[in-house]
Amino acid sequence: MTLAEQVIAGLLAGAGLLLVELRFEHREVLGETWRAWIPLAYLTVLVVGGPAALVRFHRGGRKVLVALFALALVLGVLGVWLHSGGHPTRALGHLAAAWLAPPGSNAGVDVGSEPPILAPAAFLGIGALGLLSCLRR
Repeated sequence: MTLAEQVIAGLLAGAGLLLVELRFEHREVLGETWRAWIPLAYLTVLVVGGPAALVRFHRGGRKVLVALFALALVLGVLGVWLHSGGHPTRALGHLAAAWLAPPGSNAGVDVGSEPPILAPAAFLGIGALGLLSCLRR
């Protein structure tokens, strides 16, 4: 197994853990909106289809993985957009406020009052690392 394939296997394992975590974190909102199912559906496809594509990495599986990891980038951007209510620049303000707030402060945002704006960026990391690994020659 090449280094690229090992990295992809690690990403697929991490995606499995993220699937479990997201199912827990989205437990309430899953009954409120269909949009909460998007990352769960994607991760299920990645966790089931990814290993099958990895086994066939040199026989067309690489192309399947490229498509799956490219979709992760799209979903990461979409998730940040949805989590920010269509105002992704708010994420920068919240991030700055959190870093500048004294330890123990909520930085003006009550915990659980809104979705974590940068949480969907995990999909950007999965997508970027996956694409770099798939496209490495």
